[in-house]
Amino acid sequence: MKASHPTRSERLVVWLVHHRWLVLLVAMLVGALCTWRTVLTYAALRSDLEELLPKSAPSVAALQMMRSRLSGLRFLGVVVDTGGPEHVAAANRFVDELCARIREYPPELVGSVRKDIAQEKRFLERHALQLMDPNDVRELREAVERRRDWEVTHALDLSVLDEEEDPKPEIPVEKLRRKYESKHGKPRTFPGDRFVSDDGHTVVAVVRASSHATSYEADSELLSRIERDISDLGFPEAYGGGMRVGFAGDVPTRVEEMDGLFADLAVSGAIVALLVVGALLLYFGSWRALPVLFVPLLLGTVSTFGLVALPPLDIRHLNTNTAFLGSIVVGNGINSGIILLARFCEERQSGRSVDRAIVGAVQNSWRPTLAAALAAASAYGCLVFTDFRGFSQFGWIGGIGMVTCWVATMLLAPPLIHWFGARLAGRDGGFAQAGHVQHLLGVLLSRPRLVVGITAALTLVTGAGLIARGWNWLEHDYSKLRRRDSYVDGERYWGRRMDDTLQRYLTPTVIMTGSAEQARVVEANVRELMRAKRAGGLIGSVRSASQVLPDTRGAALVEARKLRAALTPRLKSELSPEDRRMVEAALTDSALREVAAQDVPEVLVAGFREHDGRLDRTVLVYPRLSSGTWDGTLIREFTDDLRAAAATAGPEARVAGPLTLSSDITAAMAHDGPRATVLGLLAALVICALAFGSVRLSVAAVASLLVGVVMMMGGLGWTDARLNFANFVVLPITFGISADYAINVLRRYQADGKTAPGPGVASTGGAVAMCSATTIIGFGSLLAAKNQALFSFGVFAVAGEVTMLATAAVALPAALALRERRREVAGSLESPPGVTP
Repeated sequence: MKASHPTRSERLVVWLVHHRWLVLLVAMLVGALCTWRTVLTYAALRSDLEELLPKSAPSVAALQMMRSRLSGLRFLGVVVDTGGPEHVAAANRFVDELCARIREYPPELVGSVRKDIAQEKRFLERHALQLMDPNDVRELREAVERRRDWEVTHALDLSVLDEEEDPKPEIPVEKLRRKYESKHGKPRTFPGDRFVSDDGHTVVAVVRASSHATSYEADSELLSRIERDISDLGFPEAYGGGMRVGFAGDVPTRVEEMDGLFADLAVSGAIVALLVVGALLLYFGSWRALPVLFVPLLLGTVSTFGLVALPPLDIRHLNTNTAFLGSIVVGNGINSGIILLARFCEERQSGRSVDRAIVGAVQNSWRPTLAAALAAASAYGCLVFTDFRGFSQFGWIGGIGMVTCWVATMLLAPPLIHWFGARLAGRDGGFAQAGHVQHLLGVLLSRPRLVVGITAALTLVTGAGLIARGWNWLEHDYSKLRRRDSYVDGERYWGRRMDDTLQRYLTPTVIMTGSAEQARVVEANVRELMRAKRAGGLIGSVRSASQVLPDTRGAALVEARKLRAALTPRLKSELSPEDRRMVEAALTDSALREVAAQDVPEVLVAGFREHDGRLDRTVLVYPRLSSGTWDGTLIREFTDDLRAAAATAGPEARVAGPLTLSSDITAAMAHDGPRATVLGLLAALVICALAFGSVRLSVAAVASLLVGVVMMMGGLGWTDARLNFANFVVLPITFGISADYAINVLRRYQADGKTAPGPGVASTGGAVAMCSATTIIGFGSLLAAKNQALFSFGVFAVAGEVTMLATAAVALPAALALRERRREVAGSLESPPGVTP
């Protein structure tokens, strides 16, 4: 009988084994170059939230304008827990010495330092009259003149009217005070003008960072220097002990979240490495499986980052969404290697030599593993059709990673198996635990009616959960994306104490216009929003340079000088000591000179003064002190209304700030998330439909995927699980994984002749279970994360893995087995007596 002609895959395997040293040498060179590129990519991690958005996003464009025009408006609060009012003096001494050191920091790091309100209080009291509306100063002056004339008339007994007909004229100081407090808010008073809480338990110092960037690097440098200085000052022991210090504001928030993210990923990475290695050793029964699996996997992973760094993608840095993509590529990319190695072990246990077993394993696994890798890649790839950079980078790296890991496995596994395979799985070799998994699947397949019934019941229950949840999946409570421990001893704890002390937020939303006239229009619009309690009810106060440099100050000064002339010593003596002090300060010669821009303290023009010295083109909107700044719905209303108010001034007006950034991230998710999800599902369905030359098998793969999706989302629908910018990518990933598992199982079923699922399908199902186990370990480690966004990623990912594995490796073979049983029964009924069908 003439020998069959070797296939291309067989010739390739023989060539790879024969030239194994050359193959590994080339792999080492490529791996070295790509490892270098991967290290550079991770070293350039960008934690700016704007990195998640397209550069065309309104909030990103506004941030760019703000950086070009203004100094930084990001803050770090040093918050001291005094331990009691008796320690306030010691705490103030500590704050004084710390602030003196911080003022010596480079100007590119720190813009200003505040520990009290003395500077702005002196300015506002001294120049109060010229900061008022001239009509109000005139009203005050005329009231003083009437009072003066009344006093003179009655002192000389010249009045012809009695007291009821000629009452003493009132000076409307209180009336005017209420008017300006309603307009600008009641000024906060502090003990001794220091940032000290009323109960004496908290003392605060406020540091304004020079940088606008929401990046980890600049914030970490500033916070680290302050921590070193606190240590050098010997706090708290050098100040009597009994005190604590913490940090609040934009800067420590970013550092806390990033440090926590790195810690969570480091711990989870170590756990994953140990558990995955342990699971693989348990499954294959030999350490020799590790180099066969991990050498191609690592080459495929670093090659992915090397490829995406090349034009036209030029992905040479990662953002907070893609920082852990390396782990995801590793977790999914190992699947091809597990399937191939499991098939090799089967070939060896059937008595074939190592080289023939390698050929047989590659020939029987490259098509299904390629189809599965392409299914996963297509699911990732659908994310590239989004504008949200947090998704699109994920799509490119994940999609290319699935293919490169498959290529690396098929090229490197044959030489590696040649070296390690002889003792990996011979007749009496390892693979013992794999046999246990296969036996368990065999038992389940022997009861297909029970398995299918349970699956149907679970599908109905979870389907009801999916219907009950409807479209309400997006997380709008941003506080649930913070670290859990932040509320115990982190920024959220200290931030609440700082807010309670200062009674206001520090970081405003900035509206930039093209002229002073436009700024006045915008300010009037925003004040109207505030009066109408629109913009989500989040507007707490509005500030502009016109409050410290009004155009009417010249006219007000004319009236103020007349007021000084009219104010007699007798009238002053009738004022309270505090009002008399303020009046005398406001009527000095220096107070009655017109204020210029250079006279205004920096703390009052921070956020207004542009790099060219202008002050009059910006409006600052401070949010109300409430929990509403964590509510995505209210933030969206706030952003939309402010942008509408700014748009009336002109197309060049821009609205910038952390709230608008958060709003745009949510909007981008709401726009791109459903599109990416639908595309990912469609891509996985198409791959399933095209993976077989059989309509029946294609329908089975599609059905398995859809049932898995319903069980995953429906099960989560009964919980309070929500989608956010961190976990949304789980959905297309899960669709790809489901297609991956179903295709591998069904291709083995097809290769075995489409008979009732037997040991071969159970074996492949066991390998699929091993693939899923490694992925569950990886995602499951995130359930230990304190970062709630990462925790939610783990919840969705583990739920998807469990349901997709159950449908592909258990429910799908059981359904096939039940169908074959029914065919056998139908065939036996149709056959004549005594004839075997």
